[in-house]
Amino acid sequence: MKFIKYILIALLFFVQPICFGVAEKQNSTTATETTEVVEAKKVLSEEELHQLKQAELDKEMVAKIDQIRSRLKSFVKWVHGYSPSTAKMLVERYWGITVIQYLVSFLILLLGYSITKYGLSFIFKKLLAIFEKRGKHSFATLFISKIKMPINVVAWVIAMYYMVAFLIKEPHLIAIMARALGIIFWGAGCWAMMIVSDSLFGSIEAKFRKKSSGATASLLSFINRVVKIVIIIIAILSTLAHCGINVNTIVASLGIGGMALAFASQDTIANFFGSVSIILDRPFIVGDWVKTNACEGNIEAIGFRSTRIRTFSKTLVTIPNSTLAKESVENFTKMPQRKVSQVIGVTYSTTSAQIKKLLVDLRKAIAQVDGVIKDSVLVEFDEFGASSLDVKIIYYTRQIDYGYYSATKRRVNLVIMDIVAENGLSFAFPSVSLYVEADATKQS
Repeated sequence: MKFIKYILIALLFFVQPICFGVAEKQNSTTATETTEVVEAKKVLSEEELHQLKQAELDKEMVAKIDQIRSRLKSFVKWVHGYSPSTAKMLVERYWGITVIQYLVSFLILLLGYSITKYGLSFIFKKLLAIFEKRGKHSFATLFISKIKMPINVVAWVIAMYYMVAFLIKEPHLIAIMARALGIIFWGAGCWAMMIVSDSLFGSIEAKFRKKSSGATASLLSFINRVVKIVIIIIAILSTLAHCGINVNTIVASLGIGGMALAFASQDTIANFFGSVSIILDRPFIVGDWVKTNACEGNIEAIGFRSTRIRTFSKTLVTIPNSTLAKESVENFTKMPQRKVSQVIGVTYSTTSAQIKKLLVDLRKAIAQVDGVIKDSVLVEFDEFGASSLDVKIIYYTRQIDYGYYSATKRRVNLVIMDIVAENGLSFAFPSVSLYVEADATKQS
């Protein structure tokens, strides 16, 4: 029990430097510069100066590790005052590392595991239960359900950093290890920021979709993509800077190469602004039924470069946004009603009185069909066809979707057949009359 008590005291003894060491290092680094760095500014190039600053940061980090290790020595001396045998056991070396270093590293690892496995899980479950009452698509609910993993990664990175720092002696290995874990740290930070973006825009987008505002939802989805790309670029530059690479040189070179890139990607830029104009002008949104010069179908996605249209034969057509922004697009989803126009032909044996009665009967019957807008029905004797008397029928359906339209049209066609039959008339079909003139010699 005494040994366990010493270990717990050791854990509490080292919590303070582990928790506040990073903050102290950052504050001291930004507040003052060493005389060596100040003098170097007068003679070194920007690249060399950047490398020197990075070396100073590495030295300070190693110094912080040494400071924490010095606490180990103080702790061992304190234990020696109570139990010399325990203190002797703690300083015994295996593979060049003391027992106290192994124990502290194990305790740090155990602390990280406990925090991620139990502490964070408990907190997230409680928060999720609280915010789920506000709605499935609330920002807090989406954020809490997704942010757990990157926070766990950050906690493990911090634990691994201090655990390995207690086991490694060589300063350059500590610096390399710190940079490697720093890259993971930046990656987790980028991941967390992308989750924030997804949760924020996702919750707002869901609210607009409930209000049938698909155009605004598409715009929010587009902005979310732009924000995530910016986050990735910032994360890459920050990671490069953490690895000791001078980011200022990279940014400057991007300015020079930007002009060449602009000339090489004129089509891409045109497509990007085409997508912006499509989203802002809203000629169509995702899910709309449209017809372009190239195809007809439903809008499946509006991207940075192109728009994807799913045709009715289930093929996927990709059209550049710059092309769509310039050409006419017919949007059938915007129709308030759907028009049906058809022509029927009756035989030439039909009298004018029969035609008049047929027109009246068709108007009344079609107006009573379920799905037909009553005031939209138009039935007229149109023209004399090649082999029939043509009657034009026009009406509008109450809904525009294809299933409803087809069912309404079927009901109307059956009514037309019944009315024509009730009036004793027949539908005409193309026919050819042959007139044979008898030979005069044969007649005589």
